[in-house]
Amino acid sequence: MDEVIEILNKLGAIIYNSHFVGTKGVHFDTYMNKDVLYPHTKETSRICELFAERYKDKNIEVVVGPALGGIILSQWVTYHLNKMGSSAISVFTEKDKDEQFFSRGYDKLIDGKQILIVEDNISTGGSIKKVIKAVQDAGGNIIGVCAMVNRNPDVNSNTLGVSFESLSEFFVPLYSATDCPLCKQGVSINTTLGHGKKFLEEQENKK
Repeated sequence: MDEVIEILNKLGAIIYNSHFVGTKGVHFDTYMNKDVLYPHTKETSRICELFAERYKDKNIEVVVGPALGGIILSQWVTYHLNKMGSSAISVFTEKDKDEQFFSRGYDKLIDGKQILIVEDNISTGGSIKKVIKAVQDAGGNIIGVCAMVNRNPDVNSNTLGVSFESLSEFFVPLYSATDCPLCKQGVSINTTLGHGKKFLEEQENKK
């Protein structure tokens, strides 16, 4: 087992054998709750050091992470890059109407710069594509996109259109609501984590 998964398991951030609904309505049985990681600065710092070790020789000038959790990753990765001799800075994108964008003048810090995008979990790849677009629209040169954990083998450099890698791979099958074996088995949807509560409300409203 790799170090990232060991850390997440130690903190109880990976919840197994339940029935979850993701942001795009996909269903799955294992949930990675990155919010359990972030209060633990020692473990968060170590994971971000692993990011930095991968990109310390890539001339990264700006590290970008999507709000909210990506802000923490971006800050810590930049901290470790700077300890390794970089002079990189850290910024973040924000979300509005399902799009990622730069505000606070951060787009001006992106133009013409060598960019590393960091993310926690990759499931469908939809969210990270929006961050990539925001960086490209701002004129950034994306050196790489790196996730803490990639949960989907279909998300790769080819599907994203930029260089992509992850610190860890933890592939979890994703199902549509109509094809979900958990639904067919009558496994109750988890309404505490993920978007299960919203999904059930939407199903109720359709009746």
